Amino acid sequence: MRIYALQKKENVRTDSGAEKVTWIDTGTITAAIRKKDELRMVANERYRESTHTGLTHRKDIRAFQFRILDGGIIYEIIDCNPEGRLSNLLLKVVDGNV
Repeated sequence: MRIYALQKKENVRTDSGAEKVTWIDTGTITAAIRKKDELRMVANERYRESTHTGLTHRKDIRAFQFRILDGGIIYEIIDCNPEGRLSNLLLKVVDGNV
């Protein structure tokens, strides 16, 4: 397991009244992230669109509300299963320049 930066999505209202998505640093997370096995056939749509899987001890993570930063790589959490001893994460690498 390695230490990564963890960010949470927050909607803030601009001066014009429009909502804007910002990412707030919430600290660090200890996780094991690995590229998923492309040869495995699964009918789950979220699993097919993910690029990496992860394991962590954190139980408070929610899908589409958090993301993990590893230097220049941004992993969006698209599914989280907190049942069991470790939380199982489905991650998708996203472009941070958007």
